[in-house]
Amino acid sequence: MPPHSVDDTRARTERVYLLLRRNPDGLTQSEIAERLNIENRSVYNYLIKLEAESRVYKDGKHWLAEGIDPATIRPLEVEAEEAAALYLAARLLVKQSDRRNEIAETLLLKLSHVLKTDVGVGDYIEDAARELAQRPYNPDYVDIFRVVTRAYLYRRKLYITYLPYRTRAFETTFSPYLIEPSIMGASTYVIGYSDVAGALRTFKLERIQSAQLTREEFSVPTDFPGLELLRNAWSIYYGEETVQVALRFQPEVARRVQETRWHPSQQIEADTTTPGGLILRVEVADTTDLIPWIRTWGANCEVLAPADLRDRMMGEVRWLALRYGWSLTTDQSNPHSRFDDIFGI
Repeated sequence: MPPHSVDDTRARTERVYLLLRRNPDGLTQSEIAERLNIENRSVYNYLIKLEAESRVYKDGKHWLAEGIDPATIRPLEVEAEEAAALYLAARLLVKQSDRRNEIAETLLLKLSHVLKTDVGVGDYIEDAARELAQRPYNPDYVDIFRVVTRAYLYRRKLYITYLPYRTRAFETTFSPYLIEPSIMGASTYVIGYSDVAGALRTFKLERIQSAQLTREEFSVPTDFPGLELLRNAWSIYYGEETVQVALRFQPEVARRVQETRWHPSQQIEADTTTPGGLILRVEVADTTDLIPWIRTWGANCEVLAPADLRDRMMGEVRWLALRYGWSLTTDQSNPHSRFDDIFGI
């Protein structure tokens, strides 16, 4: 049998899609082939193409059409400064991604094509897409990203297998309410309702081992606060109750600390005990994702409160000294090995 032309293939693919739209309960691959009188193998190819375009999805043996048609970017007037903001957003996307994401890569290329003619940042956004293409490729991650985002956009429950950091993997039906990127660890998190826990849970996308879209729909509760949920978080760990963290910064980094607004609750004051130093106070729900940030400042940052966080950082400093073979007492043969001289405590 001679191969089909491009037009024939496009027409047959569209017929498969329209057939599924007319059958909301879904059809198997064999049922589609029988109803359209098309070879089973060809139907499979058409379905895979439609799935890659996010127009259909598979639930068990049945294929179903997505309820939302692909979005079209309408004519948009973009000023030069606004185009620069788009470029910065693209750069942040690339910096936040530690692995290749072909979905985001394709979007950046489409955006660069739109902006290339009239605004001078199209080439730069294309460069961002090219840089993203150099990231390590993990097809499982791309598939999971696609399924999770579909569930989030189409309000469909997921059936996932999740591997926590310290415990065994488990399975749960999950309703994704919010997707949030985090620069810490170049990670993406999804927040929603877990049927196993019977409560809100936060899952790291990179730890989802498998994800399957179900037919069951969900609605986001009216009392779910959206992004306001993260107001008290340093990055991703949220909660209603907060703790005040006080950090003392040495004069060497005081200006750098003042240049950035690190958290909505922050307050900065002069350190009366150290000329040129300052104290940063923040109210956060959890210090888990604050600790790595504190570490980045080394000896230039000292935790003053709360007491348990200060104790933890002191313990880490002691272990760090031992890792490098430094004694906690004076070593007469090496005047620079004195612990309090090195760490300033």
